[in-house]
Amino acid sequence: MNPPRTAAAHEDAAASAAPRPDESLESRARQALVDWLTKEHPSPGQPVPVREFARRLGMSRTPVRSAVGRLYERGLLAYDATAGFTVAIPSLSSLYELFELRLMLESHSLRLFAERTDLEPPAKLRELVDEAEELGRLSLKDHSRYIEFRDNDSRFHRAIVELGGLPRLLELHDDLHLSIHVTRAGMEAPITASRLDTAVAEHRAVVDALEAGDRLRARDLLEAHVLRVRDQTIAFLARPRM
Repeated sequence: MNPPRTAAAHEDAAASAAPRPDESLESRARQALVDWLTKEHPSPGQPVPVREFARRLGMSRTPVRSAVGRLYERGLLAYDATAGFTVAIPSLSSLYELFELRLMLESHSLRLFAERTDLEPPAKLRELVDEAEELGRLSLKDHSRYIEFRDNDSRFHRAIVELGGLPRLLELHDDLHLSIHVTRAGMEAPITASRLDTAVAEHRAVVDALEAGDRLRARDLLEAHVLRVRDQTIAFLARPRM
């Protein structure tokens, strides 16, 4: 697991939530909390520093607590009578369900794209795969670069959903991605060449099939990739902790 973050890290998360004229205090607090969860990778079970967030954001604890409550309702945070609000410890059943929903959205998006024979796959998919290959090499040398590799992975899968051409489907995917990202944060499998190379190779195979015009094969390859990641993640989380 990752070690608890310092006050400086909390300050960075709060600073990233710069206020907009039309933004409520609760919205600012929620964005700061989401940034903390997705960028700082607090460990499951780690307390949420409500007082620290309120101080850094320059607001009372009331809107921060309200934002915390919203994230608690979504299952991203948990509550303990002794520790207060903490980063949720993922259950295997909830993670399985999240991946099933992700599979449905991404597979359906490719099905919709397959029906649009007048459209070509965007060049950015190939660019994302090439970028991932380079980031994989950099991550093996410097594990702090792995967050860039994960971001690339997120952008690739989002680009797949964009192929469906349905904005609301994309909104659902973004919301689902946040839940998966937070659920897996602090519980990642070890960074290995085999793991990163496999992910890049599977992304590349999807793009190769799309560019070859074999869109049904691309869909099958994507589904196999998502299911493999699901099973790998669940198997890792299910291992006994020392």
